[in-house]
Amino acid sequence: MRKRYFFFDIDGTLAPDHSLVLPAGTVACLRQLRAAGHFTAIATGRLEADATRFAQKYGFQAVVADGGHSLSVDGKLIFRKGLNHSACVQLAKELESKNIPWAVNVENDATRVANCQRFVDIAGDSYFTTTVQPNLDINQYPEIYKVFIACTQEEETEICFYGLPVVRFQPHQMFIEPVDKAAGIRQLMQRLQAPCEDVVVFGDGENDIKMFDKTWVSIAMGNACPALKAAADYVTGNCDDNGIWDACRYYHWI
Repeated sequence: MRKRYFFFDIDGTLAPDHSLVLPAGTVACLRQLRAAGHFTAIATGRLEADATRFAQKYGFQAVVADGGHSLSVDGKLIFRKGLNHSACVQLAKELESKNIPWAVNVENDATRVANCQRFVDIAGDSYFTTTVQPNLDINQYPEIYKVFIACTQEEETEICFYGLPVVRFQPHQMFIEPVDKAAGIRQLMQRLQAPCEDVVVFGDGENDIKMFDKTWVSIAMGNACPALKAAADYVTGNCDDNGIWDACRYYHWI
């Protein structure tokens, strides 16, 4: 059988509802893919350290994380880079001038530093642990991996993002984070000396749209956003209803 290189998003694709727990059917499907000689990897917007722990738990061989800005193979970090620093500085200045609260992630863990308590009051602490540092100077950090903005969709229209990638998962908070998983996938394929035509990607969110490259096979989950379904080669079932299993059976990969 022709060897394929599978890249799976985590939240909403492998695991439902940010649970980080795989359904039994998905675990069985991954086992069969590997037994057939296929390569399985993660492609996620999550932090590299977070994604690598998940990958090791479930037997994935490689991790494209940080939205394509980091790569780990067999638990070893190959590279990790931050956002455009000068653009982040410009954005922070603009947010300050408009009295919009913000925070930054500057480490390879789920922590962030906010410029005021109002950020915590609006955004909360559902995933990232937040420390408040009044008069926060973004220039003190040489690498910035994510920027968080506590703003409404209406306020969003008044902000210049200086070319930085924008993702909104919540009505009261925006993420500035990389969304080019395809770039990380290509770098891994080059490292493996394998053809990109043999790549298969699974996703569900707007941050997966750039990953749905015409070079390879792109599969949207049944619970995916409409824009991703429109870009997909195939739309399968929901992530918690054997969606990954059904797609692999449809294409005769297992």
